[in-house]
Amino acid sequence: MKQMALDIGLAPVPTLTNFVPAGNEAALEHLKLWTHNPLRSPVPTFVWGESGSGKTHLLRAVRESLREHGSRVGWIDVDTLDPPEYDEHWDAVLLDDCHLYTA
Repeated sequence: MKQMALDIGLAPVPTLTNFVPAGNEAALEHLKLWTHNPLRSPVPTFVWGESGSGKTHLLRAVRESLREHGSRVGWIDVDTLDPPEYDEHWDAVLLDDCHLYTA
């Protein structure tokens, strides 16, 4: 009998380096510059596009990049039923699937 090793590891964490831009190079470059600059602008950045275009990947990658640089990040998505209180120590707040939010 032979034993086969199956790759049942965890899915890779979304990063800005493993995002396939496919026409979204400008958005990717903007987010790389923004996350790597400790003096980042507080102006909102909106990412939109077709379903499956990588918006959630980009937002999760931004969260990971900011965390790697020591930033605190708030995250809310459509599955967040009880959003946390706003934390004034957050350096950024990321909102995914905003178009699906309800009151």
